[in-house]
Amino acid sequence: MIDFIKLIKNKFALIAMDKDELGLFAFLAVYLMSWTLLSALLLLSSELDSIEQVVWSQSWQWGYYKHPPLPSALLHALNALFGGPSVGLTAFAAQGCSVLALFYVWLLAKQILPKKQAIVAVLITSLIAYHNSRAFAFNHNTVSLPFTAAALYYFYSALRCPKSISNWLWLGLVCGLAMLTKYSAILIIAGFFVVIIWQRLWSDTRIIWGLLVSSVIFILVISPHVLWLVDNNWIPFTYIHDKLAESDSRLGILIGFVANVMVRLVFALPLLLGVWFFIKKGTIKVKTIPEIDLSESNHDFRFLLVVLLTPLILAMMVPLLSASPLNSNWVTAFFLPSGILLTKCFYKQLDDTQLLKVVSGLAWITQAIILIFFFAVALIYPNIVGSAARLNFPGEALANKVTEIWSAQQKEPLAIVISDSWTGGNVLLYARPEPTLFIDNNVLESPWVNARDVEACGAFIIIVKAETVPDAYSMLFSQATAKGEFSLSWGHAPRGKELHYSWAIKPPMPGAVSCRFTTQSDKAAQYNYSPPPLKKGD
Repeated sequence: MIDFIKLIKNKFALIAMDKDELGLFAFLAVYLMSWTLLSALLLLSSELDSIEQVVWSQSWQWGYYKHPPLPSALLHALNALFGGPSVGLTAFAAQGCSVLALFYVWLLAKQILPKKQAIVAVLITSLIAYHNSRAFAFNHNTVSLPFTAAALYYFYSALRCPKSISNWLWLGLVCGLAMLTKYSAILIIAGFFVVIIWQRLWSDTRIIWGLLVSSVIFILVISPHVLWLVDNNWIPFTYIHDKLAESDSRLGILIGFVANVMVRLVFALPLLLGVWFFIKKGTIKVKTIPEIDLSESNHDFRFLLVVLLTPLILAMMVPLLSASPLNSNWVTAFFLPSGILLTKCFYKQLDDTQLLKVVSGLAWITQAIILIFFFAVALIYPNIVGSAARLNFPGEALANKVTEIWSAQQKEPLAIVISDSWTGGNVLLYARPEPTLFIDNNVLESPWVNARDVEACGAFIIIVKAETVPDAYSMLFSQATAKGEFSLSWGHAPRGKELHYSWAIKPPMPGAVSCRFTTQSDKAAQYNYSPPPLKKGD
């Protein structure tokens, strides 16, 4: 009995000892729930990138015409678990990536800083716009956050304990997953090699062998996608090449890039100014710290500096060398070490308890302001003035209208919609059972469906009304058995829009094979489906 009481006391002592870390977990949990619930309750649609992922996540592919496959695969798994896509689910998936990234930042920070200062570093990092309001969209930039943070953690751990094979195995895995998320991960990985060269770690055979192990795992992870790239003529790189078309002003590109990045970093400024104020006021006192191992401290400083600056410098070399545009969103995952570096440089001599108390309060307040400001600007204000905004797009009304028209014309359930990603993606967001989108009648953009499926299942074709039907849709409209138009209000006068759509129905062809998208079970079978080669003109 005495031993049991001691055990209970020890458990409570452990909880008391870790109350600061429990506070961090509560902060992250409240953050994630707030963004998810407000999105699910208030929003009518999602960001453009999130809608694109809703479309791509219909089918497991080893690549897409723009990007590698991992974000779409992750959303596909979530959709399967929760019965289809939704606005709240995409917000949860996106902000969940940010929370998971901050968890890995915390694991890394604990190895470099004292426990309470590690939490301070995470709270500062959480205030960078890339990790909060910009993480609202479920896209490749946002999904790259947790894999980049994990790569930083496992790389640092591997350098500290190079004989541990598990760190090198995990490093290879998360670096491979990062590459399957966004190709810019290669710039992060380049920073790892700069660390090894600058720190002269190549002389340690354990590190060289560890890198070989990581490299083997990395190659195994990305190899299916590489094979897909070969089979599909490296189509994402064609897209990237076109996206990076030469611009006129190298200096203008860099100035615009730096300015946009600074705007995304400024959310952390109120907290930093608040800490400075409380230091001046004496609320946070400077403490006498014991002698530290300068060699280890310098190693950590160089590590953080290199992994922060290397990918940024390499990214900025692109417009300098080729005058290609550089989008500030492409460096979303590059600032994960910044909070740790800032804390190590400026806050290491401050009283940990007082510093954490002040930073925690400021972080809670700032995150609440960011949340309120985001929904006020993106939704509440547009609703008040009636302007058309992405997040108040009438996606549910559109989906209901499409299914109503189809049900009035056809007995079979709606299986295929042919439209652009935004229009069709909003139908997918609300229609149940979820149909399949054939993007702009283009097999390259939607390889999970083709003309033979349209013959077997029929299709609902919907486009924004224009004077002439686009070439990609002209034959479909000419073959349709029913056509029409309808309008939807997006916002209200005087700033709203009236959306005018043209629609057509192409019924299943008599004698065609059974539609493989008719039921959810049939739809699940598509992931192993290899369509027969198309004839010329399909």
